[in-house]
Amino acid sequence: MTCMKELDWKILIVLYEKRSISKTAEALYLTQSAVTKRLKNIETEWGINVIHRSNQGVTFTEDGIYLTQKASIMMDFLREIREHYAQRECQKEVLTVGIPNSFSRLHFPEALSKYIECFDRLDIRLIPSSSEVVLQKLMDGSVDIGFVCGDYPYLGEKEPLMDENLYLLVPAGMPLDEVERQPFIQWKMNPLVEMIRDQWWKSQYGGLPHQSYQVPFADIAIEMVEKGLGVTTLFGDKWRIDHEKAQLIQTYDEQGNKVSRKVWMMLSDRCFQNPDISDFVSLIEEYFGVNK
Repeated sequence: MTCMKELDWKILIVLYEKRSISKTAEALYLTQSAVTKRLKNIETEWGINVIHRSNQGVTFTEDGIYLTQKASIMMDFLREIREHYAQRECQKEVLTVGIPNSFSRLHFPEALSKYIECFDRLDIRLIPSSSEVVLQKLMDGSVDIGFVCGDYPYLGEKEPLMDENLYLLVPAGMPLDEVERQPFIQWKMNPLVEMIRDQWWKSQYGGLPHQSYQVPFADIAIEMVEKGLGVTTLFGDKWRIDHEKAQLIQTYDEQGNKVSRKVWMMLSDRCFQNPDISDFVSLIEEYFGVNK
């Protein structure tokens, strides 16, 4: 088995090109004596003469030419091995996460940043969808972890992450007795959470809100409220709001309790079979203060 190092093969290739010990040493940032010593080791290992030296420079022997030709093959071979293991090192276990729009905007970026800072051993792929679709994907195996807003039934392992309060968003300075008469801006919520909102509204105003606008995302509804086009409701108080143009009002039920929805992390069996995924789950639990 050859004891030649990668540097030995490089020396042969560069020396064949330069035909000069001094220029080879300069190109490889070595001393001339180091190049000469390694050439001698090569010749000893194979029992051959690699070069002849003369006043005209370096001349390669027939054996030297053969070995130099193989040097290019060896360098390609070593580069292929290096790239193979480098690629394998970069390949991370894929974790698919189902996540509703509001949770992905308000809470997940900071939690993900914390995970990357502490571990960063997973290729996390987000599957955005509504909570009921996230739950369906979790049950059919399309996602490994699902973040779900509302008390949906799930027979697998799940963790309550937080209670997210319901707020009324109205134009700044609007008297509360005018809210009921304002156009209501409806953005897409899952049916279970929408029911919480509707029950609160009915308890306050005696009926369901009179929908005037329907938009896909809460961000659009917020902007419309800021422009004085109506009122809307939001779960959570971390939305980007211009408080000079709109105000958040906490909602309460008839018993004086804050109206809220529960946010869950629901786990597939795979979460307990992979230590890297378990680390991700533990970090999310720690971030949201689960079991504290």
